[in-house]
Amino acid sequence: MGAVNFMEYAVGLIWSLASLGIPAYGMYRVAQLNALQLPKRAIFWQMSGLHTLFSVIGFGIFYWMVKDKSQWNYVQVLLPFGVVHLLGNCLQAEWYLQGMQRFDITAYRTLVFRILGILAILLLILKPGDFLSYYWIIVITVVLSALFNNYWIQKDLRNDTKGMPAPTLEWRTLLLFYSGSVFISCTDFLDATLLGIFSSEAQLGFYSNAAKLTRISLVIILALNTVVYPQFSADHALGNKLRLKEVLGRSVDWLLYLSIPICFLYWLYADSLVTLISGPAFQASVPMVRWMAAIPLCISLSNLLIYYGLSAGDRTTKNRIVAGVLVGLLLSTGLNTWLIARYGGLGTALNSMLIEAGFAVFFIILLKPQLQRKMLTTTLLTCLLFIPLHRLLSVTNWNDLSKLLVGGISSLTLYAAIQHYLWKHSFLSELTQLYSPKNSKLKTNNLNAKP
Repeated sequence: MGAVNFMEYAVGLIWSLASLGIPAYGMYRVAQLNALQLPKRAIFWQMSGLHTLFSVIGFGIFYWMVKDKSQWNYVQVLLPFGVVHLLGNCLQAEWYLQGMQRFDITAYRTLVFRILGILAILLLILKPGDFLSYYWIIVITVVLSALFNNYWIQKDLRNDTKGMPAPTLEWRTLLLFYSGSVFISCTDFLDATLLGIFSSEAQLGFYSNAAKLTRISLVIILALNTVVYPQFSADHALGNKLRLKEVLGRSVDWLLYLSIPICFLYWLYADSLVTLISGPAFQASVPMVRWMAAIPLCISLSNLLIYYGLSAGDRTTKNRIVAGVLVGLLLSTGLNTWLIARYGGLGTALNSMLIEAGFAVFFIILLKPQLQRKMLTTTLLTCLLFIPLHRLLSVTNWNDLSKLLVGGISSLTLYAAIQHYLWKHSFLSELTQLYSPKNSKLKTNNLNAKP
């Protein structure tokens, strides 16, 4: 598991560093061009070509550096297949779909290919020696996703706006996105890659197991960020500053409402979660999960704020973002190297939590989003009620699955009820309105209206 995850994180690190900021900038630029009804074909091919070219060069350098590392027992055999994994990630061009706000395509594709991948793992991976087949399933899933995405993208580009001059890359803005968004997103990849280089495959297996468990919830939380990113870009292109502030405020409110109870549950039920999902052999991952319990809150908040700052901030703000991220990356590298030598995988978990929390605090101070103190206080007070419920469950003879289901469902139900009926938080009422038949009819009418 450590070897497979090392390749995944190494490929992610190369993909991030070689991207020139294209995943974030591409979504920003495509959303702008779509809002202004300008052609996107030239931009798409330029960015896809640059990303693929630099990724292949980056993997070649990485392979040359690590191909003779003697203490690896399982990584070496995976290295040749890593380049296929990397090319599949580059050619997915997820940023184009996000910029066009075609989240339905990503949703259907993810459901189908992930389910097929899980079925293949259950049927084909029967013993630890099947780790090569496990990695191949991951690679094939990524390649199929790239083919699916490109089929839709090419179909969309055939209907691209014609008869107008093709916009070109804004290199200054691209480099700002690269320096800011990419370096903050690659810290997780860098942490794991450094652990794999300076420690053992076993330590990397324990850490990557804990890191993936704590990041499962980000699939839900970061979905909100992915939806609002194109809105930031479009509103900035149209000069709608009032709506920009409104969308940012509501997004921060929802992120805090969703992520804080999830962080409490990770901290309380880390032992049951690790034992149930990973098995008793991974008990060393439990303290790592607890140290990284607040990761969902810190990462989601940092990603939202940095994209807002790079999309809608002035030049001074953007320069400060870049400077802060670069300083944070240097601190992360030095601190992680020092902690790995002393604590192994636990040191990397400590570093990950400290750096992500530092980034979140830095962006809050710099961009000053409107934080509702009453909502934040009531959310924290409500989550404290999870502790006595966990104490009651811990003295029972129930298995880990029962504890997780009863504890998680009861805690979240209690949280939602208190927030809605006692503290009058608007989340549930907004969610109900979103899916009401009256609102669905209104949305359909709006789609048929003239732009």
